[in-house]
Amino acid sequence: MRLASAALLLVSLAAAPAFCQNVQTNVASASAAVTSLPTDATDPSVNYAALREDVAKQNKTLTDQLNMQRAILKKNQDLLKEAQRINAANLKMAEEQKKIAAENAELEKQRESLKAAQKPVDATAKQ
Repeated sequence: MRLASAALLLVSLAAAPAFCQNVQTNVASASAAVTSLPTDATDPSVNYAALREDVAKQNKTLTDQLNMQRAILKKNQDLLKEAQRINAANLKMAEEQKKIAAENAELEKQRESLKAAQKPVDATAKQ
């Protein structure tokens, strides 16, 4: 038990510098990205019209996707209503089918009893 915990401790201590290096690398790359942005709005190297156009394209794309998802949602809601209506009709038909099956069973009993009642009459009529 002590050997396992000692091994776990050694592995975790060996991995600690690797975790620290990853964090430092990510912080360094993030700070480099921040420092590369121009702070002067009058800097001609940045084309704000192109940026605005790019943002407008992205906005249009996202708006189109949102509208498409809304249309899909509406269609799904319509399909759900239709499925619920069909389900209600199916339940109604199943109840009717049970009633008809019960009526058929009752009619079959009546037919059997009539058949049984006619047999003695037929036997006496033939004699």
